[in-house]
Amino acid sequence: MVNNKTSSFNLIWLLNYISIASVSAAIITPALPQIQTQYALTAGTVEWIVSAFLIGYMVGQLIYGPLANRFGRLKALRIGLTINLIGIVVCLIALAAQIYILLIVGRLITALGAASGLACTFMLINEWLPESQRKNAMSYSVLSFALGIGIAVVLGGLITDYWHWQGCFWFLLAHGVIMLLGTRVFSETLVTPKPIHALTIIKDYSAALSSSKLVIFSLVVGSCSAISYCFSAAGPQIAEELLTLSAAEYGYWNSLNIVGMLLGGILVKQLLTRFSASQVIAVGFLGVALGIANLIFMWTFSSNSTLWFFLITASLYLFNGLLFSSGSLIASNALTDKASAAAMMSFINMCFATLSVILMGYLATNPLLSFIIILVLVWILVVTLLLVEKCSSKLIQAAEVKFD
Repeated sequence: MVNNKTSSFNLIWLLNYISIASVSAAIITPALPQIQTQYALTAGTVEWIVSAFLIGYMVGQLIYGPLANRFGRLKALRIGLTINLIGIVVCLIALAAQIYILLIVGRLITALGAASGLACTFMLINEWLPESQRKNAMSYSVLSFALGIGIAVVLGGLITDYWHWQGCFWFLLAHGVIMLLGTRVFSETLVTPKPIHALTIIKDYSAALSSSKLVIFSLVVGSCSAISYCFSAAGPQIAEELLTLSAAEYGYWNSLNIVGMLLGGILVKQLLTRFSASQVIAVGFLGVALGIANLIFMWTFSSNSTLWFFLITASLYLFNGLLFSSGSLIASNALTDKASAAAMMSFINMCFATLSVILMGYLATNPLLSFIIILVLVWILVVTLLLVEKCSSKLIQAAEVKFD
C-alpha cells in the first residue's frame, strides 16, 4: 500500500523511470535541422537518429521480461540503465570523432538500455500496488511521460540555440547517472525467480501474443507513442520550414504541448474513476480525430499559423493521455504473468511507433503532409481493430448465452 509520505515519494520517483527513454529520444529533436545541415543529410536520413533509437527501444522491451523474472525487477532495471550510460558515452565519442554512423549506433545502444525503464516500471506498478491503486498510478504515468517529453524538448531547444546541440548528450549522461543511483530507494517485488530458458521465453511471449486483448490494447498505447514520436521527428522540420521558428522558439511553443499532456493526465484520472477504460479510449480517439481534422484544414488552406498548429498538437497530446493510461491499464493486466504482459505490451507499443516514424520519413517531402498521413493511417488501423474486437466479444458472449 502507498499510504505514507515515504512510499508516496517512492511512487512519484518510480514513475520518472517511464520517461527515461522518452527524454533521451525527444531532447535531440529540436536540433534535427542543424544536424541535417551539419552532416548534409536528407530528411529521411536525419530521422534515423529518432528511428534507430526507437528500434533499440522496441527490441529492448523483449529483453527485460526474462531478465526481470530471473534476476528481479530492480536488477533488470539497473542492467538497462548501465547499458543506457554506455550508449551515451558512445554518442559522445562519435561527436568528438564526427562520425555520423557511430552516433546512430550509440543511439541504438542507449535505447536498448533505456527500454528497461518502461518495461520494469509497469512490472513494479502492477506488483507493488494493490489493484485499487493501479488506476491512479496509470493515470499519473502519463504525467511522467508528458513532462519528460515536454521538458526535454524545451531543454533541447535552449541547449541547441544558446550552447550547441552536442550538449544534449552531456545532459543525458548526468540524467542517466542520477536515475541509476535513484534505484536504491526501491525494494524488489520478485517472489519466485524463473530460470532463463529459450523455450520458456518463447512460450511466455507466444501466450502474450495469443491474447487479442493484450495485442489490440497494446496498439492503443502504440498509437499514442506513434503520435508522440512522429511529432518529435516531424515537428522540428515543420517549425523550421513552414513556421520559420528557431530551435529555442520551437522549444518555447512546445510548452503548449506540455499543458496538453498535463491536462490529459488530470482528465484521465477523473474519467477512469467514473467510466470504464474502454469508454475512455473511445473519447480519446474521438479527440484525436478532431485534431487530425484541424491539421487537414491547416494544410488545405496553407496556413502558417504557429498558434493554430501548437493548439492542435496540444489537443493531440491531451487525448493521447487518455489512450496511454487506459490502454496500458487493460493491456498490462491481460495476463497473470505481469512481466511477460508488460514486456510484450511495451514491445508492440514501440514496434508500432517505430514503424510509423520510419514510414513517415518517406511519405512526402512536405513534413506537415507526412505527419497528417501517418496520423490518419494510425487512427484508421487501431480504431478498426477495436471495433472488430468489440464485435467479436459480443458474438462470443451471445454464443455462450445461447449455449447455456
